[in-house]
Amino acid sequence: MDEQFSYKFFNTTRTAWDAMYAAISRAQKSIYWEVYIFVDDASGARFVDLLCEKARAGLDVKIVVDALGSKGLSNSGIKRLKSSGAKVLAFHRLAPDFNLRGWWNDVWRRTHRKVLIIDSAEAFIGGVNVEHGSAEWDDLLLELSGEKIIRPLARGFAKSYLRSGGERKDVRELLHPKITRGLEEWREKINFILHSPVKVTRHSPLQNFYAKALGVAKESFNLLTPYYAPDRNFLELVSRARKRGVKVNIIMPWRTDVKLMEYMARALYGVSEKAGAAFHFLRKMNHGKAVSVDSALGMVGSANLTPRSLFMNQEAGVVFSDAKMVDELNHILDDWKSQADPLLEVGFKKRGWAKRFKDWWVKRLRDYV
Repeated sequence: MDEQFSYKFFNTTRTAWDAMYAAISRAQKSIYWEVYIFVDDASGARFVDLLCEKARAGLDVKIVVDALGSKGLSNSGIKRLKSSGAKVLAFHRLAPDFNLRGWWNDVWRRTHRKVLIIDSAEAFIGGVNVEHGSAEWDDLLLELSGEKIIRPLARGFAKSYLRSGGERKDVRELLHPKITRGLEEWREKINFILHSPVKVTRHSPLQNFYAKALGVAKESFNLLTPYYAPDRNFLELVSRARKRGVKVNIIMPWRTDVKLMEYMARALYGVSEKAGAAFHFLRKMNHGKAVSVDSALGMVGSANLTPRSLFMNQEAGVVFSDAKMVDELNHILDDWKSQADPLLEVGFKKRGWAKRFKDWWVKRLRDYV
């Protein structure tokens, strides 16, 4: 990699928050933040205070929060940010408008991204939200430094800003075609997946990535996801990879913060195991989302393995083939795999008639989660 480029992984929510807070503190020009959940509670209040301080100091502070995910962001917090000079926009507001059909389509599509950009030269991307309930979780966030390499993220933020009702003049510089020039030298090592469906679609760059990753895997494919609701296509890819001798590892928490998703994973465990997947269940909540393929390919982002992430939501991920980066990601994933408790899998295997009946009902909801 170029000497101007650097990176760092964070594998807990608290260490990620501390790194993002430090980056905001040293910002000199601009702060752009697109995030699914941002709440000014016991953990988020300090971020609001700091963002207000930076906006009053004259920095360009723009924040796009998801209207549903960040419904806990208080009106007083929003008012403070705006009165300090920050631009705060809600992605796909929940209140219906006169175009009821358009509103109904939009309300199903959320921005699930977690991207923070500092001075257009430093970025954080991964699965980390800001709310006190996730303070003790494990999670995964990747910090990238290098003005040239993060330009696509800045452009992606600008498009989300416009979709949320922002004015084009506010982000015109970020949308300029020149912003992506000169990136060819990087694309062999780093690429971004910026999934922005304008309507619910069955074509997904994330699905294409999974197909490529499972297709090129020679020895191992590791998937870290807190919410697991694979479709038939993914399970077929797993089956083909397993027949080639590839070890397919699914790393996920045994219990999640969303009970329906916990039931969903249990309902789909049997067919996934039959396809050839090996499960590693963690006692501690892990909200990270990542993929590694052998020592050749890695991905960190915001997308879960669910239909909503694949086909409905805005998601962001970074795909990399730099050997050192992939090695560090594999080290993190291997550490989490070593913490898995084999006894937890026994509970997934025991499926009495009552649980099988529940499984049948839960599977009916798979396309909506």
